[in-house]
Amino acid sequence: MTYRQLFDDLIGEPPVSTVDVDRVISGQRRARRLRIGAGTTAVAAVVAAVLVGTTTLIGKPHAQPAKPVPAVTTIPGSDQDLDRIDAAVIAALTRAVPRLAWAVKDGPVIDTPAWASDVMGGPGSLGYRGNGSFRADGVDLTASLQITPDGAKSWQAEAARGCSKNAVECGEQTGPDGEKIRYHRSVWEQEVPPQLRDQMPSRTESAGVTALRRDGTFLHLNIRTVTAEDKLPVAVGQLIPVVVDRAVVLAPEPSPTPAATSTVTTVAGTAADAARLDAALTSALRRQASDFTWLTKWGGESSPTPVGFEPKGRLSVDAPVLDAATFRVGNRAGQVTLRLVRDGKAAWSVAPPCPTAALAAHYCTVTEFPGGGGLRARRMLTRFGSRPDSARPVGSNNYLIESLRPDGTLVRLYLTQDKPALSMEQATEVARDPALALAPRPPAGAATSQVYSPLRWDYDGAASAAATGALDAVSPDGMIYLLPFRVGGGSGPNGATLLSYNFMVQRGGLAGDGEIIVERRAALALSCATVGALPPATHRGHAHDGECTESTRPDGNRVVTIVSRPAGSVVYSVFVQRPDRGTVEVVIDNRPNTGAASDMPTDGEFGRRWPKGVKGGATPPLTLEQVTALAAHPDLINMLP
Repeated sequence: MTYRQLFDDLIGEPPVSTVDVDRVISGQRRARRLRIGAGTTAVAAVVAAVLVGTTTLIGKPHAQPAKPVPAVTTIPGSDQDLDRIDAAVIAALTRAVPRLAWAVKDGPVIDTPAWASDVMGGPGSLGYRGNGSFRADGVDLTASLQITPDGAKSWQAEAARGCSKNAVECGEQTGPDGEKIRYHRSVWEQEVPPQLRDQMPSRTESAGVTALRRDGTFLHLNIRTVTAEDKLPVAVGQLIPVVVDRAVVLAPEPSPTPAATSTVTTVAGTAADAARLDAALTSALRRQASDFTWLTKWGGESSPTPVGFEPKGRLSVDAPVLDAATFRVGNRAGQVTLRLVRDGKAAWSVAPPCPTAALAAHYCTVTEFPGGGGLRARRMLTRFGSRPDSARPVGSNNYLIESLRPDGTLVRLYLTQDKPALSMEQATEVARDPALALAPRPPAGAATSQVYSPLRWDYDGAASAAATGALDAVSPDGMIYLLPFRVGGGSGPNGATLLSYNFMVQRGGLAGDGEIIVERRAALALSCATVGALPPATHRGHAHDGECTESTRPDGNRVVTIVSRPAGSVVYSVFVQRPDRGTVEVVIDNRPNTGAASDMPTDGEFGRRWPKGVKGGATPPLTLEQVTALAAHPDLINMLP
């Protein structure tokens, strides 16, 4: 059965809708962002708390699709699996709200569903999280759906909260397949500070439905208005068929791979195992430098054991981490972060690859070993230069070593140092030390820590070096500066879903600041017709309403170029998008530090190093062709594979 036939089976009788089914199916990937609904988080949190009790009953759910649902064969957490669930959710929403038209607030109606999704949870318990924007009867709405496989605790927590005082309708019922269902319709009001009124309405109407299926799967669907004066045009009864739809289902988890034989006698996630890893790291470092000594902090006293931040990170079962422990070799100091990852092949595959062009490519090597595994060794770039008067990036003394073991585990060693206390070769030998190995997982039901999520440095160092090198390549003269701004996602198996960088360029009497956004999967297949429907929270302050052109490059990547002239300034925005929706946006203006969302910060390192009183000129400091080259740079467009 083809994927198109699957969608036809899911959607049943064609409703009156603006959905272009062919565009839903034809390879469109949805955004894998864990930062769902950013910019309206406070409202969403309050609305999510308006949950249900038992006061009123509503009618039976709408009829289910007559055709049987094909067996699920996709791999949990894969792009194909997310696309399958996306298609089922979009089909169910289309049936539930026949007047649905896809659009963001005040944006144009588009044919492509404005729906973003990502994986949530961890190995063995992968879930789904998606959100989207649409319009019904002229009212702009947002929807969010979460699906988790082990939902008993979530169901109990919602039951304990009961009906909110803001609920105008609230109740529970049983679904057609024995699902436990709770629902609510609520009106919520709050005082909103003036600076947040463009992000948070003072009045919200919402409808929410939760379902606990007999297999333990938990689903929560919420729809809400985004403008204070609007009334919710969707009845709560329309949402129930979505959460009981048999096609809206997680893929079955594969049988666990038998654990590799280990000689480690401690148990992962215990204090004894953390001490074993501390000792193993200390021994590995002293084999490379006999006078190696741990310090309590920068400039602190000697310590017999490493002292890092986030001590609980060392107690993680599947990804223990020692974060930023300070050391000294002779009279030179540095910090080391060590992380071991049990599912190392997945972590290796989603991390930024070695750059292939420009400056950063000279400082990254990849080695594959005949017996399996590999080694990726990077020397980072300085973000601004090695000295305050240096205008160009150079290689630093910071190293990131990723050692993928034949057993599938990964060792990440990140070393930061002003002057080289340890060499790249020494750091590599430490990362490859066989004593740095994961202990066996604890027995089922054992009380161990699972509270630590992936670190920003998993992406920051490697990705920043690639972004700096790309900016250096397209602007080979003048002065440049780049600062990591935000990381979206990172706690799921697919890794970071969004990376953002503020940057500034001064050259030839021109100056401007801007932003680089790299997304693993954008919410939409981009064109001049759809760019206005991008999630505003992801592209804050970006002008997407100017002169627009679009084209397709020989490599198959789409290019959308926008030239805007708001309030006398000139802004270039360029999108480059892979066929799988991996996307880069570069935006730059000709008025640095004017209060726009893309402005660089004026404190910290930037304030100390960038010349004071920088003024812009008639155009941005990069030509439109240079901005396009930056967005299409291979080290940016391939940064999040």
